[in-house]
Amino acid sequence: MTDPGKHAHLYGDLPSDIEALVAITQGLVIDKDFVGLYGLALEERERLGEVDIRYVSDIYDQLLAKDGGPLTEPREPNARFIGSCRDYALVLCSMLRHVGVPTRLRFGFATYFSKEPDTYSDHCICEYWDEGQDRWVLVDSNVDPVIKLKLGVTANEFDLERNQFIVASDGWRLARDGKANPDRFGVPSINIQGLWFIRGSLMRDLAALNKVEMLPWDYWGLADRTPIDALPSEELPLLDELARTLAAPHDLAQLQASYAHPEFIVPATVRSFSPLRGETQVVLR
Repeated sequence: MTDPGKHAHLYGDLPSDIEALVAITQGLVIDKDFVGLYGLALEERERLGEVDIRYVSDIYDQLLAKDGGPLTEPREPNARFIGSCRDYALVLCSMLRHVGVPTRLRFGFATYFSKEPDTYSDHCICEYWDEGQDRWVLVDSNVDPVIKLKLGVTANEFDLERNQFIVASDGWRLARDGKANPDRFGVPSINIQGLWFIRGSLMRDLAALNKVEMLPWDYWGLADRTPIDALPSEELPLLDELARTLAAPHDLAQLQASYAHPEFIVPATVRSFSPLRGETQVVLR
């Protein structure tokens, strides 16, 4: 998903420091949910027309069709790729990997977008290895100066604390242990939240840790139930075990072994609940 493919030459003059790469990403992507903050008034279908694009190479196809300039030159908001939090993370991840920094997407929940306490908003960000500090660092390139100002975000987007971005496994354990209400996790504004929703985040986080960075509305395997919010009690032990595995994301062998489970591995076709097209069956390439 993060391979720039035929557009690799665009990475020739990339800087290597994280703040500069975050700024470049913010000049390329705009969040479909926040377009109004930038003074844009796009038609609904136009606003959502790009959100189902999965691959960085295809994102750059869209960007270059609007503005053929180098990636290091920020686009005006109406010339940026209109995507989701996952696309900010995907582009930044692609750039960091290109400059030799170990990086991965993490799916989970942000606590810094809402003023209401105990609100865990569905979100996706980057986690990169800081060699100097000898640790993994959470960075949210979605939080640009406009969003910080207009939404009042006070978190340090370059080094989020672990209680500001709750990775999916921590969210699962909080809900399962009764330390947080599972209905506070998800996207309450459109009435999708609960333990079943955290289950989907667990699946997407496992896939991302195996370099398969899915869309936030993709479902497959154990997360793909009818209805989608069904959560059979007999499946809880397997999900508890998955959460324990994801709590140790440095154990690559275990991550790969868990991902190979037939209920967890991403198949050739997934069910996707597109904000534009609704429920669809998508064949991955």
